Amino acid sequence: MESYAFEKHLDNNYLEKTLVKLLKIDCSVALGPETLMEPDDPKLVVYVQEVLRPELRRIGIHTVTDIPGNQFVVKLGSGETNSSLLIMAYTPVQHFNWMKDPFSGKIAVPSAQGINEPCAFGQGATQNKSHFTAMLTLLKAFVEADVQLRGTLYFATNNEGRSSHECSWTIIRHLEPKPKFGLILVGAGNRISVANRGRVDIIIRVKGKAAHSSRPEDGLNAIDGAVEALNRIKKLSFTETHPKLGGQHAVPYQLVFDPMAPHTLPESARIKIDRRLLPGDDVDQAVDEIRNAVGDLAPYTVQVERDVAMLPAEVDPSSPIVRGLQKAISSVDGKDAELIYGKGSYDAGGPVSKGIPTVMWGRSDNNPDLLGDDFVTLRGVEEEARIVGRLIMDMLG
Repeated sequence: MESYAFEKHLDNNYLEKTLVKLLKIDCSVALGPETLMEPDDPKLVVYVQEVLRPELRRIGIHTVTDIPGNQFVVKLGSGETNSSLLIMAYTPVQHFNWMKDPFSGKIAVPSAQGINEPCAFGQGATQNKSHFTAMLTLLKAFVEADVQLRGTLYFATNNEGRSSHECSWTIIRHLEPKPKFGLILVGAGNRISVANRGRVDIIIRVKGKAAHSSRPEDGLNAIDGAVEALNRIKKLSFTETHPKLGGQHAVPYQLVFDPMAPHTLPESARIKIDRRLLPGDDVDQAVDEIRNAVGDLAPYTVQVERDVAMLPAEVDPSSPIVRGLQKAISSVDGKDAELIYGKGSYDAGGPVSKGIPTVMWGRSDNNPDLLGDDFVTLRGVEEEARIVGRLIMDMLG
């Protein structure tokens, strides 16, 4: 098609070389109880400022704007029409932490896993590196094909590694005009995520008094206080449901005692609760529900605090962003992609909360083994660049 003339300039040699280069960069979140990563973490500063930014200049992209939080946005298009699209890809890597050679960037055929085509291996291949490679390959093709967009395209690095929407909200605040639609590139196995539940982490702090385990009567064992708090939370009953997303829940997933000392009854306990949210739920009200359920733990003192939160998202399948992406995918595959409604919490809720219908999609599979080998097919990365390019041309060209 003449409108997809950029495809003649999709450079598979450049794609493979760039993907290997990115896979050798460490953007991983370290294992341990503290799983959050700041946007200005030294790893991300190197990746964003010393790898991605110079590569954009090298391929001829100069319309780059700095965004607080070690982020940047590429802006293309004349703005003659009011059509606008924000595409984001993430920099932190949170999975595949036990991969034996995480930064090799090797190209191999994993026939033992039933795949008989070249794949690129490295931690972050599905979550991060394949999507930046696809976009760099696409932008290079746009430059070489002298693509002129009548709408406005934004492509942003998103450094969100704190289970919040702060990076997305910061990006959106600095965009003018505000994008009408959004696409987040993730390892989704060619499925379009049109909705997902939200989540707020709730921390319960229980304080007693430390004592030697030979004389428990001298103290107030925080273990017993934590058990009582957990039993009260178990009695909560959730009745709100969503036809596609399911229900709400409150599930403890971390329990830490302090001090951890020889034959010592701990003085304090910290419980972290995963409270899942449905579209329309109020975050602070969800925290209050837990606070009221725990109630008074006398003789223990107790505090219930709101921690990080991600909002639920829901986009109508008839929305132009869904229909446009389906058209681009079916033009390559001959059929529509599956729509999914996720139980997890993702960043689509950030733009959606600002009135920007945003879906999540990626060509690469989200590998089920979150600790082992991470890899993507080279074909899949090229197809992602092609599909995103067709979406952009149809919406903005």
